[in-house]
Amino acid sequence: MMAEPAEIQSVLGLDVSCNTVTLFDSDTGRCLTIANEADALRAALQPYQGTATLAVCEATGGHEDRLLGVLLELAIPAHRADPAKVKAYIKSFGKRGKNDSIDSRWLSRYGRDRAAMLLRWQPANPTQQKLELLVARRLDLVAMRVQEQNRLKAPRSSLIADNIRAHLCELERHIEALNAEIDTLIGESRDLALRAKSLRSVPGIGPVLVPLLLAVMPELGTLNRRQVASLAGVAPHPKDSGKASWHRSTTGGRRQIRPALFIAALAACRGNSPIATAYKTLLKAAKPKRVALTAIMRKIITIANARVRDALREQNEIMTVPA
Repeated sequence: MMAEPAEIQSVLGLDVSCNTVTLFDSDTGRCLTIANEADALRAALQPYQGTATLAVCEATGGHEDRLLGVLLELAIPAHRADPAKVKAYIKSFGKRGKNDSIDSRWLSRYGRDRAAMLLRWQPANPTQQKLELLVARRLDLVAMRVQEQNRLKAPRSSLIADNIRAHLCELERHIEALNAEIDTLIGESRDLALRAKSLRSVPGIGPVLVPLLLAVMPELGTLNRRQVASLAGVAPHPKDSGKASWHRSTTGGRRQIRPALFIAALAACRGNSPIATAYKTLLKAAKPKRVALTAIMRKIITIANARVRDALREQNEIMTVPA
């Protein structure tokens, strides 16, 4: 674990772009632009090593990785903020101005106001990180395949149709290669293999959803049923005001999970499992199919969480038994 000062005295707002990082120091009011290179970042951040400083940056799709690596090396606590939360925070002040300097100041203020509740960033396990990258790339290729399949329905030219078919064959080849790489990675990791085995035992969860859950929801097995449902985007949120009460809706969560859970629910409802029985019971109770399927999605992810939790607990008990 990264050692943290007992009390934060200054917050660094770090606005990251592809080539530069704009730093704002809340303690001195200094603002400077640094090249997004390890040596330049190390030189600029070295004076903050060992001080009561918190660094705050946004998730930028990978451009922040080098910065976070340097902060970890210097043992400076860091928080990688959700851009949507930072944007909502800024919007609450009615401000609209935006440039690198302004953004770094807002990040610093965001960190100063919420320092006590912000989770400190920790690097992912290398195997977990590789799995996340492979699964994310597979999702991209699958999305491209769907686009090309749709274009092939009305190519308007035989030349274009041939080109699309060739591209589809290439995409299939890359997807199969990624599937093999993902399977190998999971098989070589004792922890991932154990989690995968637990997930496969859940009705509806197949070979595509297993690596997706392992990559996108590594917290499985450590959450309670309400937390896991919310993270998967299948938790019903109240929408009441005064005497008015509307239907509860399921919003939020990690966007990649919900569509895959929907397919899993459709598959589980066709079998003879307890989940299929629960679905039929909901329909007999006059629940709309959409509501019933959402309930089944919630049941699937809750069962998956419980089975991973039990498997991890059993493994820990075996490992702690004296020889």
